[in-house]
Amino acid sequence: MKKTILFAAAAACMCSCSSDRYVIDGDIEGLTGTVYMTDEAGMENGIPTDSAAVQNGKFRFKGTAAPGVVFIGNSDENAAPFYTAVFIEPGKISVKGSASKPQEIAATGTPANDANNAYQTEFRRLIERYRNPETTDEEREAIEEQSEEMTRKAVENNKDNYFGAMLFAQQLAYGMSGQEILDAIDEFPAALQQTALMTRTRENAEAKMRTEAGQPYIDIVQKDADGKEVSLRSVVGTEGNKYVLVDFWASWCGPCMGEVPYLVETYGKYHDKGFEIYGVSFDSSRDNWLAAVANKKMNWIQVSDLNRFDNAAARDYAVQGIPSNFLIDCATGTIVAANLRGEALEEKVAELLNR
Repeated sequence: MKKTILFAAAAACMCSCSSDRYVIDGDIEGLTGTVYMTDEAGMENGIPTDSAAVQNGKFRFKGTAAPGVVFIGNSDENAAPFYTAVFIEPGKISVKGSASKPQEIAATGTPANDANNAYQTEFRRLIERYRNPETTDEEREAIEEQSEEMTRKAVENNKDNYFGAMLFAQQLAYGMSGQEILDAIDEFPAALQQTALMTRTRENAEAKMRTEAGQPYIDIVQKDADGKEVSLRSVVGTEGNKYVLVDFWASWCGPCMGEVPYLVETYGKYHDKGFEIYGVSFDSSRDNWLAAVANKKMNWIQVSDLNRFDNAAARDYAVQGIPSNFLIDCATGTIVAANLRGEALEEKVAELLNR
């Protein structure tokens, strides 16, 4: 009897110890050589975390599951290219497809991977419709709304896995206030809240709260085209300036370039009345930065660290996407509005300067 109890206890222990394990079985037609697994940290430094030999298109990875995503691919120049994202969670994960059609390779078998596969499949369908030359502008607007609703539902239905957390952090949080982000994070399980992804999102939300309307502006110091440091404080304190728009942009950012005509028009109408712009470029190429400034006639104060998003200003203002802007009242040193896009910028500036 005791042996039976001990055996059952040992079996239960073995089950509980293995319940957090994952196995990734790959079966990619035409794949040869070696495949590499790289986690999110490794993607930044280019260092793989694991590798597996491919035999007849098949490979396997296994380990202890912790909420996260890895990227599996090959680096053999003589082999067909292969690259896909796989969400790590307990269970058996299947990665199937053909090396000749890498865009169709998919990971399935666990909740996060199944949800991601369904989401990506529907998203590709929407993109195909959106890019169809025969699609009207009205239909494209409807597709955009459909995509946003699909994303919201996907997050709501997957708050118990890393796919939902990642989709929230990368897609929904951008358009939310700091407090809204914090409230939404609290709806995820503790294990997901403690991931590096959610920790960064929480820190970003807290920073966002420090730069919302009514908060004092945070100084920025970067170099202009001549290499001279220009502080935001010096611009806000310049006599005659009543409102300063801090504009985060980049020459490679299509939506940013789409906003330039509105910036140029508003600057031309209201600069002499006290409106100034302090442009912060997220370019990495000095030539591309200055060419855009000249070609687009962005004739206001321009600075850049030439290091894309990796700069103190981006962190202080919680900028995760561009274009992004903040309007500062020079008299009080407070932020009065944020992310004024299109005609909304001129409407706000006109309202403030003409009252």
